[in-house]
Amino acid sequence: MRRSGPVALLLVLWSVAMVYAATLTVFTAAYSGAIVRVDWEVNSETDVTGFELARKGATESSYTVVNTTAATGMRHYQYLDANVYRTTGGTTPAPPSAGNGPYTYRLTVRGPGADQSYLTVLAGTPSAVQRSWGTIKSMFR
Repeated sequence: MRRSGPVALLLVLWSVAMVYAATLTVFTAAYSGAIVRVDWEVNSETDVTGFELARKGATESSYTVVNTTAATGMRHYQYLDANVYRTTGGTTPAPPSAGNGPYTYRLTVRGPGADQSYLTVLAGTPSAVQRSWGTIKSMFR
């Protein structure tokens, strides 16, 4: 008689634990003046090698990677997106209220197992003054 039940169950449970090495406890995006502040926090960084943050406007078909961060063990991370209204050509795209938004941020947690992705939507719209100030600052970068 062959007894492999408990061993097989243990392997399945171990595999599930490896796939979900980090649990996201916070993932928010909010305007802070003319920039967007993206915060995330994980409960554990066991087997996490890094994070990839991407952004997409409602009228865009795919995400654009805006930042990659290595896991530091600090559990809390922040990214300041000063380019939400700038394109690579230096022109200012339309604000979210004019058809580009709302913006969605995707955070991918990288590890040796399966990657985990999370989404958050940027709520609200900055005022015209905030957008103009952001455009002026970006011209001098």
